[in-house]
Amino acid sequence: MKALCQVLDFRAFPYAMTFDSQTPYVLLDDQITGVTRFFSDPIDIIQANHPDELDAAFQAIDKYQKAGHYLAGFLSYELGYILEPSLRSLWQDENMPLLTLGVFGGSPSEAPGDYLYTAHPPDLALSPLWSLEEYTQHFDKIQKYLKDGDVYQVNLTFPMAGKSKASAPDLYAAFRRSQPGRYGGIVSLGGAEIISFSPELFFEKNDQLMRMRPMKGTRPRLVDATSDLALLQEMRAEPKSQAENLMIVDLLRNDLSRLCEPGSVTVPELFTLETYPTLHQMTSQIEGLLAEVKNWREIFTGLFPCGSITGAPKIRAMEIIQELEGKARGPYCGSIGYISPNGDACFNVSIRTLQKSGNKIQYGVGSGIVLDSKATDEYQECLLKARILTPPQNGFFETFRWDPVSGYCRLEEHRKRFLKAAEAFHVQLSSAEIDRVLESQDFEGSQTPHRVRLSYNHSSGINVVAAPLHDLIQPLKLSLSQYALTPQRQVTNHKIDSRNFYDGERKRLQTLTGCDEVLFLDKENKLREGSFTSLFIQENDKLITPPLPGVLPGILRAELITQGKAIEETISLARLISSQQLFVGNSLRGLMSAKLINDVPR
Repeated sequence: MKALCQVLDFRAFPYAMTFDSQTPYVLLDDQITGVTRFFSDPIDIIQANHPDELDAAFQAIDKYQKAGHYLAGFLSYELGYILEPSLRSLWQDENMPLLTLGVFGGSPSEAPGDYLYTAHPPDLALSPLWSLEEYTQHFDKIQKYLKDGDVYQVNLTFPMAGKSKASAPDLYAAFRRSQPGRYGGIVSLGGAEIISFSPELFFEKNDQLMRMRPMKGTRPRLVDATSDLALLQEMRAEPKSQAENLMIVDLLRNDLSRLCEPGSVTVPELFTLETYPTLHQMTSQIEGLLAEVKNWREIFTGLFPCGSITGAPKIRAMEIIQELEGKARGPYCGSIGYISPNGDACFNVSIRTLQKSGNKIQYGVGSGIVLDSKATDEYQECLLKARILTPPQNGFFETFRWDPVSGYCRLEEHRKRFLKAAEAFHVQLSSAEIDRVLESQDFEGSQTPHRVRLSYNHSSGINVVAAPLHDLIQPLKLSLSQYALTPQRQVTNHKIDSRNFYDGERKRLQTLTGCDEVLFLDKENKLREGSFTSLFIQENDKLITPPLPGVLPGILRAELITQGKAIEETISLARLISSQQLFVGNSLRGLMSAKLINDVPR
């Protein structure tokens, strides 16, 4: 179909038959604030595949937004060639949408839980499509352009490829906690599905205020905590990271100035460091006030694509990228986001982004090349950015208390549970090995209780660490999660390292409600447990705790049941709310008083 603009009405148009997912949707996920936006069942889809379709597409975007609709979807990197007249001749028709935005009739809902969490991450092996030798050839050409003064920086990227039968939600749920940023999500509006783990903001529009937050300057995390902290200090003073970042800040400041009131563009943050599980990233923030009401074509023409994924000067860098990379980036290095009915909007820079077509996976990686860059270092930095897609080795652990009077508390029970987990994971361990590592722990005559963590994983074997134990303020504040605790989202019969559901929901609700602990229900809305504690309610001088299975067989929980101080019974939400007293507890901290601060799951 070659219409001026494909505005796809699902009530009358057979395009829906070609969708990979049964129902088109867009998920946008902010792991820092805990807010998710799930757009589904679009009334229309606006899609432009050819430059001649863009005028009608942008007119449709403006029309639907002003009519009170949300729009959400993606823009491909190559749209930038069309929006800049001097680059239009570089666009090549590769049968790839320049933009695709769903039009949604109502406000977004919360994301489905299975799109955020999985207990069974799929294996995903990716291979770079450029060897170091091939990368170096392109790198050397960029170095010549840099020395000749054509550019100051070029962002060189290349694809990695692999295969997976996992669905887009399964892939996103498996790896989102490896890159806990603000701008992740999934776009499933037809054709290739886009799965983004981006930590980088392109722009956020709030009334007149425009905010951009580019990332430039990357270093891999170090295993040793002291060395990792020293690396952060080094990055703060490192000329290369600062120079890379400053070039892009200047570029974006100039881009934003063309749209904003004179003198309103400022840089409130410069060279801020953000830490993620696999890397440290340098960011800065640029802000300005829009000079007047702008339509969406004007805004994207002024800013797109983000300079952090092109280089500087932007136009010459984009010419060099098109010359050297040889293949369309597509949604990678483009943008994913949404537009609200009131004109507010938020779009990411689509780095750390997968494209999934059937079982085929493509993942782009890149870095900014400057004059003092080294090819091997830059190539390794690119591969580092794919590390977030490596499933973690799933070890198991026990956490218990060391007391200066009693020594290791409930050690025999913890040893038995640890050995049971070892058997389940086909690991050969003995009580003697456990005792040997525990005896090696030196508390140096400490009179302070310690938190002891006994762990095993395949890379480092059995290990023990201890740290002073600090009391929690009681009563603990409890919040209810809207997401049910299920075997598909979290393993509960052993204490394993993969605790994305437990830890992710606790962090989300701490941000939203200020709670200390989160409580989970099952799919029948019966209470189960907390993220690190067992739940108890008091009725008529008796403690009630939810029954097994489906919760961790807690050591303290088992002790209280054996002593006749607690019994197992089903606890409904109404029963929880009306109970005389709430408690949560574990072997490490004992029984702690608690209070429910929200009786509606969030």
